[in-house]
Amino acid sequence: MGEIVVRLIQEADLPQVVPGVIGLYQEAGWVNNTEPVDQEQMAQLLRNSFRVMGAFAEGRIIGMMRALSDGVSDAYLLDMVVSGNYRRQGIASRILQSLVEELKKCQIEWIVCISVPGKDGLYAKLGTPMQSHVPYRFL
Repeated sequence: MGEIVVRLIQEADLPQVVPGVIGLYQEAGWVNNTEPVDQEQMAQLLRNSFRVMGAFAEGRIIGMMRALSDGVSDAYLLDMVVSGNYRRQGIASRILQSLVEELKKCQIEWIVCISVPGKDGLYAKLGTPMQSHVPYRFL
């Protein structure tokens, strides 16, 4: 495997990146593998994120995470995904660290995420568990 480049995904990248992001979401089980995914809807998802950090191998997206934010004080990290062939190589840590650094450059200090059970070790390396905070989901 060649060099892995971690960088922000920009608007101009979307035509090239969207099919790969759909593949990552399918691999993660976040979208249906048996039905076509609307590429424009996925582009909108990325476009409406405050920042999206991607990892690329030979120009192809192999991992990403995005941040939702008001751009002033708070940011919420979500959708960390790395393709199976590239896991356990520190790529997720690089994506996370780069995204957090980017948000701090924007003067955003309240940066949080919610992890699924068993995957929180990644976040514990760079962040601090929030004591006395309980996440809620509204259905």
